[in-house]
Amino acid sequence: MSHLVWDILQTANRLIDVGNRLSAPFGLTAARWQVMGVIVLEPATVADIARRLSQTRQGVQRLADVMVRDELATYGPNPRHARAKLLAATARGAASYRKLMMEQAKWMESLSAQIQIHDIAAARSLLAALNSALGNSFP
Repeated sequence: MSHLVWDILQTANRLIDVGNRLSAPFGLTAARWQVMGVIVLEPATVADIARRLSQTRQGVQRLADVMVRDELATYGPNPRHARAKLLAATARGAASYRKLMMEQAKWMESLSAQIQIHDIAAARSLLAALNSALGNSFP
């Protein structure tokens, strides 16, 4: 199990590196890409985004502030909570995300051509089981 976790961490690092290189031409990073993926269809609070991405609220807050500064996202009122603003993609941010997703689709096609569909399904099943077990484990 220790070797599997190590392999997953190494693979995650490589995915982040490739994600950063793939997203850079669109004014995004791998981290911003993840946030944009949450808000591009529906605005969300920073806390909701953090929960969805299994990240800290503070980390997502920093990303959100930079995305607002770079005019990729904007804060708006939240009818359910006076202080917790909703983060939404701007037109520019949504356009960048759509263009990035077209490039990502080409990348996924290339990766998929090298791996059998049943292996992908098995890996997804294993990762789902591991994720579930992590939710029930110590610490």
